[in-house]
Amino acid sequence: MAPNPTRASQILIEGDFLLTMSDVMRVQMRTGLVVLSCCHSGRGEIKAEGVVGIARAFLDAGARSVLVSLWAIDDEATLEYMKSVYLHLAEGRSSSDSLNRTMRCLSESEKFSEVKYWAPFVLIGDDVTLDLAKGG
Repeated sequence: MAPNPTRASQILIEGDFLLTMSDVMRVQMRTGLVVLSCCHSGRGEIKAEGVVGIARAFLDAGARSVLVSLWAIDDEATLEYMKSVYLHLAEGRSSSDSLNRTMRCLSESEKFSEVKYWAPFVLIGDDVTLDLAKGG
């Protein structure tokens, strides 16, 4: 999320900086994993076909898997969480194994052992293993 550099006015409006489902669905992507490390990124509207939200938009646009948060998250815990997930992914582990190892590590730590710190993220979609040498 960043301001639109071509906006006509210096006064920001929501459309200048907010990434929406329609923005995502206008793009066709071929990526293994999208990470949305912000609060409530897994939120959506419950419909007959399941939860429809920004994560579903990324899947529809071509992402094989999306990592999202189910609730408000602590900034410091999220930094540690993401560093751990990316480290495991870089080691060649699958996305689900990376997530599992990260959750275990944080839950066993002194500082982030409370569930609110280590359990907010879920993986939606395929269990991908990234080939970082090929660009994902």
